[in-house]
Amino acid sequence: MKPKHHDIQSQETLQTPYKDYTLSISGLDCPSCASRIEDSLNALPQVSKANVDFNTNTLYLSTSDLSLAKSTIYAIEPQARLTSPQDSTFVDSTQTPQSQKGFVFLESVFIFTLIGIFGLCMGALHLTTFGEQNAPYIYGILAFLYLIAGKPIFLNTLNNLKNKVIFDENFLMLFATIAAFCLGEISEAVAVMLFFRLGEFLESRAVQKSKDSIKALLQVIPTIAHKKAANTENGEILTDLHPSELKVGDCIVVRVGEKIPTDGVVLQGKSYLDMRSINGESVPISVESGQNVIAGAINTSAVLEVRVERVFEDSHIAKIAKLTQEASANKAKTQKAITSFARIYTPIIFVLALLIAFVPPLVLGGDSTLWHEWIYRALVVLMISCPCALVIAVPLGYFASIGYASKLGVLFKGSIHLESLSQVKNIIFDKTGTLTLGNFEVLEVVPSGEYDKDFLISLAVCAESQSTHPIAQSIAKLAPSQNNAWRIKSYEELSGRGVVVRCEKGEILAGNERLMKEKGIQFTPQDIELTMVYVAYNGVYAGCVSVGDRLKNDSVESIQALRRCGVEHFAILSGDNQTQVDRVAKELGITHAYGNLLPQEKAQKLVELMGRWSGKTAFVGDGINDSIVLRRSDVGVSINTGEGGNDISKESADIILQQNSLQSLVNALKIAQHTRKITWQNISFALVSKLFLIVLGVVGVANMWLAVFGDVGVALLALLNAKRPTR
Repeated sequence: MKPKHHDIQSQETLQTPYKDYTLSISGLDCPSCASRIEDSLNALPQVSKANVDFNTNTLYLSTSDLSLAKSTIYAIEPQARLTSPQDSTFVDSTQTPQSQKGFVFLESVFIFTLIGIFGLCMGALHLTTFGEQNAPYIYGILAFLYLIAGKPIFLNTLNNLKNKVIFDENFLMLFATIAAFCLGEISEAVAVMLFFRLGEFLESRAVQKSKDSIKALLQVIPTIAHKKAANTENGEILTDLHPSELKVGDCIVVRVGEKIPTDGVVLQGKSYLDMRSINGESVPISVESGQNVIAGAINTSAVLEVRVERVFEDSHIAKIAKLTQEASANKAKTQKAITSFARIYTPIIFVLALLIAFVPPLVLGGDSTLWHEWIYRALVVLMISCPCALVIAVPLGYFASIGYASKLGVLFKGSIHLESLSQVKNIIFDKTGTLTLGNFEVLEVVPSGEYDKDFLISLAVCAESQSTHPIAQSIAKLAPSQNNAWRIKSYEELSGRGVVVRCEKGEILAGNERLMKEKGIQFTPQDIELTMVYVAYNGVYAGCVSVGDRLKNDSVESIQALRRCGVEHFAILSGDNQTQVDRVAKELGITHAYGNLLPQEKAQKLVELMGRWSGKTAFVGDGINDSIVLRRSDVGVSINTGEGGNDISKESADIILQQNSLQSLVNALKIAQHTRKITWQNISFALVSKLFLIVLGVVGVANMWLAVFGDVGVALLALLNAKRPTR
């Protein structure tokens, strides 16, 4: 009957639709707490996916039964608290900065008061006759200190035992100190508990500072908008509302010192915008009527009227915030390995401690003194061996780097991509807009046959007026002087080739050599180092337009910097003509350059190069036609050019460069390599130091005081090292 009941239950679960939730979760003490909740939720049939982001106190949950999920969380962590943020793109802090500072101050005063009392007791006990005469009372005070300092450890251990979680740091510390009490090592047991509590406090402060750096990044999200509306009695009025309530087409007013609520276009006013919180750009940019503005930018000098072009959830800053928060879901392989290792490491150490405590006395046949000595050594080993340094420092190192990179305008979609970038040995670039400015200029217009120059320009402008490609936009700029107003009936963009437009005058083709050949147009290809746009009218070749582009100012320097970082191979894959691609490659010193490629051909060439070269390969691009190769590469990097099609490349990419500069790619690679170096430093330092101290504990050299350093001290040093990328 049970299997049948299970089948019915499964069918009911499948019939109930899953719903996505983004919840703030507070009250978690450590990453292992978050991991336990995540594992338990994912084990429920009513949950399709759960991810607990300890760094931002956020739970991402897809479930058909929210009540069951909540009860599961509270059973594991009774002190946890769930709240629903107003908007899924940001996390509410459970405490104001003032209340957090007050709590930190009181907690530190409390802990140091306990340590001070402990010091007085030890001084009285060992340095005065008063202590010798009143030893029972002093030991009573020490026991009281132990109970007060150990209260959180007692409660956590009890709760873990209820949830069948035994081998964690709380259990190990409680077991070791109680055993020390039984051995008569009261002062050492109290000291261990006090300094363990101090270490936990210092660790929580280090972790909180990293969380605060991410919250500071998310605080750039605007929270208020002034919507302008007409009123028959009082003229125009302003209504205050949350940016998420705005609709496309609404008119909003942005005052001096306020953030742009959502992406839009300036209708009236001229001002300077502070973009530092968006892309790290320190120089304010000037905006005026007709120019685009993005959410989160701070208006610094004059009032602006802005028309809403995107709803808030689709705005640039909302997407960045969402990606930043969800980055922890894509954990690095090293991070996952450490978490798995910690799960088996602690039980192994516990068994080792039992062997140390019982085997030598049994083999040697010793008396009570020998038993006391070996049990004490086992307790020392037990306290030294807590895996806190690895479990906390490794993920914190990745997250600190992700937060630091975000401040520089580099957005990693997960620590797995940060780790992958550190292993990149080959980088392949798109050309237009990535290596070059993408600001094309029309250099020459060459009509053919019976067509004159003005008519050829009219044809080209009509064909390219609907395209967002930089080359098309450079041609479309000729429109005002030509007063082109031909009505377009149909428009088709052929990726990697050009456009086919049908207007009131007939059919116009505008594109590269490949498009002309596909359509059977008779023409003579031009062999020059410029981008050529060939134009045909009603099946007859009408002429060509030559367009030029130039390298970005930092392209040459950035390629050299990437070489110094250890990148061995470079290549260019472009849809532009081979002659133009070769010219750019020559200027940059790149030996592998391929032009005239369609998006599918780019992907094929990428796979070919990846098979030829060792190491991971990154692709850097900016447009719609790069989305396939961005997904096929080991690491896809989208560079922000501000073009409409750039959104598609961002969705396909693993890393987003918010500045239109290759120097951001250099910064990203340096951060990734530095993070990998620090991660392995922490792993090596923690394992070697603990192994060394364990050996000292086994041979009887290390005592419980040194064991405290082996646990808390090593963890703190690893945490400080992990935070180095943020400096």
